[in-house]
Amino acid sequence: MKLLKDKKSKILDVANEFYVQVLKGSGLLHDCINELIEGKLSKDKLEEVIKCEHEADTAKENYIKVLYMDKRALPFLVEDRYRLIKYLDIESDRSEELARSLQVFPFDCYDDIKEDLKILNDTYKLSIELLIKMINLMENDFKTAFEKSFEIETLKRTGRKAKFRILEVIYKKSEEKSLQIYLTSKICIKLFDMIANAEEISDFLRSLIVKYPSK
Repeated sequence: MKLLKDKKSKILDVANEFYVQVLKGSGLLHDCINELIEGKLSKDKLEEVIKCEHEADTAKENYIKVLYMDKRALPFLVEDRYRLIKYLDIESDRSEELARSLQVFPFDCYDDIKEDLKILNDTYKLSIELLIKMINLMENDFKTAFEKSFEIETLKRTGRKAKFRILEVIYKKSEEKSLQIYLTSKICIKLFDMIANAEEISDFLRSLIVKYPSK
């Protein structure tokens, strides 16, 4: 029994290393977008987002390796955990992609979308934080994890409203600024897509709660 507990503890430790990097990257990206809104975007901090994605990749590979070595210590099927890893990896990849887009974004943020862009950005940060909490709760508290999934759904609705308010404003701007309009809309849409992806992951976790009802 002690050996089984030790194996599970080892798995949870390496899993947490992966989750920490995903969470760190999202926090840094959130800071960068706030800086864009304020007109003082730091290219160095964008590099830190990209570095976090690379470190998350390393942690992910370590997690997968340990997962398959000690799979009998787990309360879920290995295949389900692997799917979760891949879903989070997509989220991390998207944060790197948006960071790289911001590195080459040649414009300032429109003044009349700053408020809603901050709402969208804060909603993104909260959705990732809640998702990581939900993932950790899945190890021993299905009930609370299930409740967190509905909070993430609410965040997605908040993010969707903010996204369309932004798009409504920028799509009405002069065609002379068509490139700025297009690139700004891409940032907005990519940011919302990460919120939507977090909600999709929470839906997957909720399906596991149905699949493993005894936990």
